[in-house]
Amino acid sequence: MHTFLQDLRYGARTLGNNLGVTVVAVITLALGIGANTAIFSGVSAFIFRPMPVPHPEELVRPVETTEDRGVADEFSYPDYVDYRDQNSVFSGVIAENMVQAAIGTETDSDVIWGQVVSGNYFDVLRVTPVMGRTFSPEEDSTPGAHPVVVISYSLWQRRLGSDSQIVGKTIQLNGRTYNVIGVAPPSFKGSKFALALDFWVPMMMVEDLTRSPNLLKERDSHWMNIVARLKPGVSLDQATADLAIIARRLNQTYPDYRASTTSAAALTELDGRFEEAAALMKSGAAIAMSIVGLVLVIACANVANLLLARAAARRKEIGIRLALGASRARLIRQLLTENILLSLLGGGLGLLLAYWLTFLMQGFIPVLQYNVVSDFFAIDSRALIFTLVVSLLTGLVFGLAPAWYASKPEVVPILKGELSFETGKRRRLTLRNSLVIAQVALSLVVLVCAGLFVRSFRNAQRMDPGFGATQNVLLLSVNPELIGYDETQSKDFVRSAVEGVKALPGVEAVSAARLPPLGDSSNSSGPILKEGETLVRGSAGRNIMNTSITPGYFQTLQIPIIEGRDFDDRDRRGSQRTIIINQRMAQMLWPGESAIGKRILVGTDSHDPIEVVGVVKTGKYRSLSEDPKPFYYYAAMQRGAAGMTLFVRTAGDPRTLVALIRGYIQSLDRHMPVFAVKTMSEHMTWALWAPRMAASLSVAFGIVALLLSAVGLYSVMAYVVTQRTREIGIRMALGAQRRDVLRLMTRYGMVLAVIGVGIGLLLAAVLARALSSLLIGISVYDLTIFVIVPVLLTIVAVAACLLPARRATRVDPLVALRYE
Repeated sequence: MHTFLQDLRYGARTLGNNLGVTVVAVITLALGIGANTAIFSGVSAFIFRPMPVPHPEELVRPVETTEDRGVADEFSYPDYVDYRDQNSVFSGVIAENMVQAAIGTETDSDVIWGQVVSGNYFDVLRVTPVMGRTFSPEEDSTPGAHPVVVISYSLWQRRLGSDSQIVGKTIQLNGRTYNVIGVAPPSFKGSKFALALDFWVPMMMVEDLTRSPNLLKERDSHWMNIVARLKPGVSLDQATADLAIIARRLNQTYPDYRASTTSAAALTELDGRFEEAAALMKSGAAIAMSIVGLVLVIACANVANLLLARAAARRKEIGIRLALGASRARLIRQLLTENILLSLLGGGLGLLLAYWLTFLMQGFIPVLQYNVVSDFFAIDSRALIFTLVVSLLTGLVFGLAPAWYASKPEVVPILKGELSFETGKRRRLTLRNSLVIAQVALSLVVLVCAGLFVRSFRNAQRMDPGFGATQNVLLLSVNPELIGYDETQSKDFVRSAVEGVKALPGVEAVSAARLPPLGDSSNSSGPILKEGETLVRGSAGRNIMNTSITPGYFQTLQIPIIEGRDFDDRDRRGSQRTIIINQRMAQMLWPGESAIGKRILVGTDSHDPIEVVGVVKTGKYRSLSEDPKPFYYYAAMQRGAAGMTLFVRTAGDPRTLVALIRGYIQSLDRHMPVFAVKTMSEHMTWALWAPRMAASLSVAFGIVALLLSAVGLYSVMAYVVTQRTREIGIRMALGAQRRDVLRLMTRYGMVLAVIGVGIGLLLAAVLARALSSLLIGISVYDLTIFVIVPVLLTIVAVAACLLPARRATRVDPLVALRYE
């Protein structure tokens, strides 16, 4: 320990005596380590960060799979009860579903999001409230009988004034009085990934809260998620086997409601967050970490070159220490101590940089109707440990080669002042040259990735979403049922709101829809049958996404009607039920025929056919990268108009009309909450956030990699010029011209650069294949990128080589011949 402290003190003095080299090395390492820590924090938030409850590793998410539905994590309430009661592998099984509620006062109402949960929700998650209690069994036994609520710590603070006597008081949710029985701890935001929810009510209140009758009875209505806690000693495979047995039993017991192919499995809570997108999320995380890992390697190669140059400058010191009896192992340990100290300083500065980067990353979060956890990308304990480990490994791995190299000089020639570390025999591929080649190669890989992501993002921006109105459109949401309106009153209110807003100055067109396109939610119905068609036994049939709209929707969003008509006053309650379908659905159901006048049935028990009155252009409904999907539109005045989003197309900037439109809507009812107000451009951030984030970060890291490789090449060339000063002087004394010296020195650096570019192209071609699932509308071997990036890197390399080479041409032959 005494020796280590001695080495530490000596290392600190040495670094202080070489302040210029130390500052450059620390900043270089900070760039690499900071980038890695920031990206690791983002990856950790998505992939590694568990639910903030005790023993989260015991939590699993059951899913069902069928040939038609694929992997699905939504269950009916009766199926949940059977899985809960029939399993032998879980200590507890909970049900959950997000709900929207208007929290009201005498003067106004706001819309908040919470969850309806089974009565054992907090017990299974082992969450203890900071005040009050959680649900008792009897509060989740009878539908609609116990209006009690547990509120979040955030809601308690911002809406209820941190009232210390809140337990036992009441709040209004969707027009009904709920008794507050508890306040959740600050760390618990709910069990929906990345979202901060405000309240939890018993599952038995779901029909009352959402005004959706029979939700708790319908076995073929899949709307809720399940989370379970494993019993001690039970593995994931055992849980999957047990769930599969229950699924087969349910298939046999309820053949009219469940496909015979339905099976069930248990996923870890982390994997279950993303369902079928889990593999995509993990591959994206792996690619992100790989890119910033390459930046770190480039930074470390730069530092290794600096350490090699410093080792050459310290050759006499090391030679004297060896001559006085110091062992080579002792010297390596001393040099490694200095290197680790250097890397820890870089790690500390990198951590500060990472805090800034994570703050910037928070700005990439798209505009949603929900509250996202405020510190989603925050650096946590895992990121701090990651930074420490990376810093130590950096010091060890990339400091070992310079330390090994520095500890083996030829002692006698060095003491006589005859030789440096580089012997008279000049090797073509030295360690320094190899590091430069590696830097150039890896920089090219990072830049190619950046180029591909930028092209992908630009393609996403230019991609046709299926509607032309992407500018000057305002979205506002209302839900009359939240404050007690019945179905007829809700329809009348939405109709009045649409007609009144349409008459406001500056408004060109207005309509409303249940769900906006390219949003963060969707609705599917099925099975969809053509009139006269029967469902094959054991098949789940077609489930197709849909939404409800008011007349004028296609005009407002500028969606072309290919055939037929728009909805109008004919499409009202009591008349023939009608739908408008997209081209993909028309081709799927009636290929080569006109779909107008054709009729479908929704659900196996339906005896009320729905007539197709129009066909519109196929658009994008969930993501810009999706393949063409079938989609259809209900007439809102026939189906219902509860929660609706108004689309207001304006002549100018729509944000200038927000107050006017809100004022008009609340003039109809001052208690009506107007929420999720945003422009179409802001709404589109949900569809564009992943490609935008990938493009922005990869470009930033590509620029860093390019600068680091340029600095690395410059430093090597400067070192070579210094080492070959005597040779250059002799050449010039013998008649060499300055252009000859310039060509000689430049050629030396460009050979390294060209080799690096060649190796980098091969590596980039390999890595590009892994990007295919993340790119939109672009080939992974995009010729433009694979030409422009090498040319750019070559130009930078020429500039980095020319500066030291020009200095070589100004060497005075007389001074050079006297050079030691």
